Amino acid sequence: MASNTIRLSDFIASFNEAHSELVESVDIFEDTRVSIKAKNAKIIEVAEILKDEYGFVIPIAGGAIDYPEENRMEMNYYLNNPDSDFIIIYRIKVDRENPVLPSMTQVWEAISFHERETHEMFGIDFEGHPNLVPLLLPPDWKGGYPLRKDFKGEGVE
Repeated sequence: MASNTIRLSDFIASFNEAHSELVESVDIFEDTRVSIKAKNAKIIEVAEILKDEYGFVIPIAGGAIDYPEENRMEMNYYLNNPDSDFIIIYRIKVDRENPVLPSMTQVWEAISFHERETHEMFGIDFEGHPNLVPLLLPPDWKGGYPLRKDFKGEGVE
């Protein structure tokens, strides 16, 4: 590894010291993953910090998890810095009854397709997304959100 590699332990110490008031938690798991749960009022601010201050410029993936028993969902963004030895899973709570988040396309343009797919499959509205149109489902789809746990698929051929 190059000498300028960002080590996981150094990132945790730096981030917690400078930005702990913006997040609910920062956890390490699997030795190469950091989970960051942002406070919802600060999600864009934290995303900009991760990109601009820490170099997490590559959004690897994005998607949601449905927790109907808790009446919530969670949006996860997987982020990479080519000079780090870990990835970040940036986790954001979503109200299941009012699933609206600001679009991360204002921070990472490349996350666009992931948000479009998540919008179709889970019904999360990404405010400010430049092109939140169907990606996978037919344009006239009215069958609900296929990846929500309460999806029945009735009448779908």
